[in-house]
Amino acid sequence: MQTKFASPVEATNKGSSARLVNYLEKENVSSLSTENEYFFSVDRDKCNKWEVIQQIDNNAKSQKIEKNQDRFFSIIIAPSQAELAQIGNDSGKLKEFTRSAMENYASGFCNYQGESRGVESKDLVWYAKIEHERKYTSLDAEVKEGLAEKGQLKEGDQRHIHIIVSRCEGRENRYILESELKRQKQEQTAHLCPNVNNPIIFSRDAFYRATEQTFDKLFTYERKLEESYDYCNAIKNGKQQDYEKVIQRENERVPSKSRNVEKVQDFEIGY
Repeated sequence: MQTKFASPVEATNKGSSARLVNYLEKENVSSLSTENEYFFSVDRDKCNKWEVIQQIDNNAKSQKIEKNQDRFFSIIIAPSQAELAQIGNDSGKLKEFTRSAMENYASGFCNYQGESRGVESKDLVWYAKIEHERKYTSLDAEVKEGLAEKGQLKEGDQRHIHIIVSRCEGRENRYILESELKRQKQEQTAHLCPNVNNPIIFSRDAFYRATEQTFDKLFTYERKLEESYDYCNAIKNGKQQDYEKVIQRENERVPSKSRNVEKVQDFEIGY
């Protein structure tokens, strides 16, 4: 499971979401299929790109967002091929999982004392889309070793989810029309920023961990130690003591006789 906050695509997150939304339409443009992949939200399965742009952009208007602040955030959740095999070819299950993951995202926000703000997914303005293709980049080992070319499609099941979420809580009337903006100009909602430098207000580690655990619970997935976020993160970024803590937690969770820890492999920690 790879979960990350994505870097802006060909622009920044400080302006309109139109460029990102149009970028996420790329598979619809290139596909020979007559069935388009729609965006979906907390309570709807078919949302067109114009609605996404309007609602994300309008929700940020008159919210006193500074010019150097992001107006929205982009999250990517990419299950492994083993995890995708567990749920089968069912987009409904991926949507169910995404909605649960966004409950984790919403509930992860705390005040400066570290107390939960009680935010729920329905209090946010967010949209998501399932994509089916991934391409090799210059950062992939296969490209560096000459086994694949940059831009080449990756083989196998590559389904993953892109999420766009507004910086601000949704206004009481989520579907904001341009004509209503003037009336709502004084209505301010809380800014919810998953800043990596503010672990008390929002812990990305806790969000990644909760998303992984949600998948396991929803689909009864038996996750191996070396597939876990904590383990991969300790191997990639942690210190020796971080790695030892992960191993200790696993020893406490699983009896040694039933534990089958394989040799560490590359589980595509990066996206």
